[in-house]
Amino acid sequence: MKEKIWDWLTSLKLAIVLATLATLVIMAGSLIMHYHPRLFGDLDGVTLGHWYPQAARQAPLHTAWMPLAAVLLVAFGVNTLCCLIDWLARLRSRWRKTGEYLIHLGFCLLLTAFFWGHLAGYRSAGNLLRVGETQPLKGLAGLSLRLDDFRPVFDETGRRPLDMINHLTLLDGERELTAKQARTNHPLMHQGLVVVPASFGQEATGFRFALPHQGVVSLEKDARINLAEGKILTVLEFLPAARRVGNRVLPMGGGLTNPALHLHLGRGEETLWQGWYVLREGLPAELATQVGAMRPTEPVYRIYSILTINYDPGARMALVGGLAMCAGVSLCLFSYYAKRRRQDRPDIA
Repeated sequence: MKEKIWDWLTSLKLAIVLATLATLVIMAGSLIMHYHPRLFGDLDGVTLGHWYPQAARQAPLHTAWMPLAAVLLVAFGVNTLCCLIDWLARLRSRWRKTGEYLIHLGFCLLLTAFFWGHLAGYRSAGNLLRVGETQPLKGLAGLSLRLDDFRPVFDETGRRPLDMINHLTLLDGERELTAKQARTNHPLMHQGLVVVPASFGQEATGFRFALPHQGVVSLEKDARINLAEGKILTVLEFLPAARRVGNRVLPMGGGLTNPALHLHLGRGEETLWQGWYVLREGLPAELATQVGAMRPTEPVYRIYSILTINYDPGARMALVGGLAMCAGVSLCLFSYYAKRRRQDRPDIA
C-alpha cells in the first residue's frame, strides 16, 4: 500500500495532470484580473498575504481561483519534491539525470520562496523621508533606515528629473549595517530588503525676511536671530497653512496657503514679545515696534525623498532555486545527445 502511494506521488502522470490544471486555473484567473482591474489593480504594490483576505471578503467569486491555484501549485511542488527524494534514494543508478533533478530542486525552492515572501514579506510605497530622519522598518525588529543626503538631478532645463541620488544607511539599533547610494534603477539591497527611490517632493519649512540692519534671514523652526541691543528672535513653530480661531492659531493641513510663525522676542531671560505672526494679517504692531519692518521675501523649502521599501525573506532561496534551475538546464543541454543515444527516458507510471 505504501509503495502504491509513493509510486502515485512520484508519478509523471500526476505531475502532468497537476501542471495542466494549475495552468488552466491561472489562465482563467488572468482573464478575471483583466476584466476586473479595480479589484486587482493594486496587486503589484502589495503582497498576496496582505491583499487576499480583504479582496476575498469584497469579491469572493472573483478571487476563488487564487486558493485553488495555490493548492494545485503546492500539490505539484509536493509531487516534484517526492520525485527528487526518490531520485536521491537511487542516486547511484540515476546520477546521469542530475540536470533534470536540479530543475526539480530549483522549482521546489522557487515555489517555497514565493509563498514565504508573500506571507512573511511586505511591500510599502510612499515612504516619505527627509535628510537626517530615521524610519523603523516594519516587520524587521530593531532595523531602521536613515537618509543621510538626497539630491535630485535635473536636465538642462531644470524641470525634468533625470535621477534621484539617495545616501542611505541601514541601522540595527545604533549600529550601522551598511551605507549605500540608492539611485533610479539602482536600489539598496540587503538580505531580502530592497529600497527603491520612487519620487521626491518639497515642503515649506519657513520664510525668508528682510530685516533692518540684518539683510535677508531665514526664519525656520528653532532658528535664533541676534538683533540689536541684545535682542534674540526665536522661531518656536512654523505652520505652512494656518487659521486663526479666536486667540489661537491652528494648522490647516499641507500646502503653503496661509503661513504663520510662532515667534519669541527676548533679551536675556526677559520676554519682550511672544505670539503668532500670520503673514496675511501683516506684522503685529508690537513686534514691529521692537524689531522694525520685517518684509517677507520668499518661502524656504526642504526637499524630501519618497521611497518604496520591499522586504522578501525568500529572496535568497529564490536566487538559489534560480541558479539550480539554470545549472540543471545547462547539464540537460550538454547531456541531451548522450541520453538520446542511450534511450534514457523516464517511465510514465
